[in-house]
Amino acid sequence: MNEKKWITTEQMLDELKNEPDNELQYTHYLGGILRSTHWLEYSSKEDKYGNSTDWNDYAWFTREEFLELHAGEWWMRDL
Repeated sequence: MNEKKWITTEQMLDELKNEPDNELQYTHYLGGILRSTHWLEYSSKEDKYGNSTDWNDYAWFTREEFLELHAGEWWMRDL
């Protein structure tokens, strides 16, 4: 069984790109005991990353735009 671990934003985006057009659930570390659940997807057609905190209301970003918002932050994939 794969152990869940915290990964950087860059690693998370790479994971998404390796599983294109597939919605994946991640926990976003906000500091202390705070966490946020996100549904994320990489669109191979648009070459953009979708991010939602309520299942179907996606905001789409290029890799550079996503990194401007979340570089250096931590994520954990929910298996």
